[in-house]
Amino acid sequence: MNPKNRKIQIASFEDTTVVGINSSMVDYKLAWNINTKLSIDLVRYDDLIFEGNPFSFFYYTAGDNYNVYNLVSLTYRERMLYAFTPRLDYLFLIQNHLPAEKLTHIMRNLREIEGLGHAFLLEKDKNLRQVLETIADGEQRMIDKKKKRNDINEIRRQMREEETQQKAFWAGTNP
Repeated sequence: MNPKNRKIQIASFEDTTVVGINSSMVDYKLAWNINTKLSIDLVRYDDLIFEGNPFSFFYYTAGDNYNVYNLVSLTYRERMLYAFTPRLDYLFLIQNHLPAEKLTHIMRNLREIEGLGHAFLLEKDKNLRQVLETIADGEQRMIDKKKKRNDINEIRRQMREEETQQKAFWAGTNP
């Protein structure tokens, strides 16, 4: 394809709600508390690698056309994925449409988590967009990897099924 005809696709984050979290809790404990408070199931996946540093990444989807939740650590040792003012330790992202009542419920429940310093909504600006693009890239890699793993498992299942059928066939024809 001619590079002049190539179109650059820029992800839209219009339907993404971004909550900044300040907490000294370790990532898995924060994820567990969020899961408990919001009745979701954030699961840790491969870390996001940014400038050679790993940042923890948790993911949960309620299914097609429902909300997708991400919890991303912004710190690794002394490194920052992105330095926010005031200081933030995590981003909690909620993708797809979120009614005002549900957002109020989520924010109230997040603020009730013991050990969570602050949780507040972030305005989407150019700098935040860069962070969201980094997170979206990591999420897409995770989804691709998961799909590939599911495809491999399906192929293995089919091979076992064929092997079982062949054994049954040969057992029936050979006395």
